[in-house]
Amino acid sequence: LYSLAIFANRFWLHSVEGTPWRFAFALLPMIGVLICAWAMMRLAREADEMQARKVMEALVVSAAGTVITSIAYSLLEEVGAPHVSLIWVGGAWALFFGVGMLWSTWRYR
Repeated sequence: LYSLAIFANRFWLHSVEGTPWRFAFALLPMIGVLICAWAMMRLAREADEMQARKVMEALVVSAAGTVITSIAYSLLEEVGAPHVSLIWVGGAWALFFGVGMLWSTWRYR
């Protein structure tokens, strides 16, 4: 759903350029993001104690990894590194969350 919304966003955004509708179309991918957040909340509510512990550790890894990476890169931008869009913060968080889940699953095998 998110990928389809991104595709539709890129396709339709040019046709509504200069109109107030561009803001609505720009936020179209948020539908998929909200569904993902809902699924994560449901996972957190329905998880048993061990699964909840794994998810909590993965969240800590993702939060720490995202904050450390974001701060480090913002310092590099100050000395000339190219500017990176904030959209990549979500991707970094997802990457670190995946790494955290793999690590915590391996740890408690």
